Amino acid sequence: RGYDQNRFTVLGSGQIQTRKGVLDFVQLAKENPKVQFIWTGGFSFGKMTEGYADLEKIVKDPPNNLSFPGIIDRHKMVDYYNMADLFILPSYNELFPMSVLEAFSTETPVMLRDLDLYKSIIDGYYLGAGDVSEMNSELGKLIQDPDELMKLTEKAKEASERYSESHLAQIWHDFYNQQAGKG
Repeated sequence: RGYDQNRFTVLGSGQIQTRKGVLDFVQLAKENPKVQFIWTGGFSFGKMTEGYADLEKIVKDPPNNLSFPGIIDRHKMVDYYNMADLFILPSYNELFPMSVLEAFSTETPVMLRDLDLYKSIIDGYYLGAGDVSEMNSELGKLIQDPDELMKLTEKAKEASERYSESHLAQIWHDFYNQQAGKG
């Protein structure tokens, strides 16, 4: 379906499952009807996906301002990042998502749930939020204040220069070893 380039656009990406925070993303869409929300990715595990029944209903009949285009080819994903004003990943799990790197590399501002993993690896380059209501209020501020959004864009640009995939893989590896040591 066609997207409106002039509307403030929020992109999310990942497998459609509850631990990726998809329901929070849907909640944000409901609370911000003027904003265009897009979530790329599919049901990797089909009906085995946790929360599948609820998620499938939403994907089939999302709010008007939210679309689920499905799994997008990596080369085409660049177009989605370029169209987005903000990348939000409300994931609950401590796995480093490549989508965040892709957002950085396209200089797309990033908002993430506050997780220790992100803090230890990419602190300072993204906007952290504790829960969906905080994400909602931060989103509202960014829509109202282009300067703040621009600062986040600059952070994304700095991050893209600082983190290559190989560099991040090493940091990530160290993080996990450190966590395992704490265990």
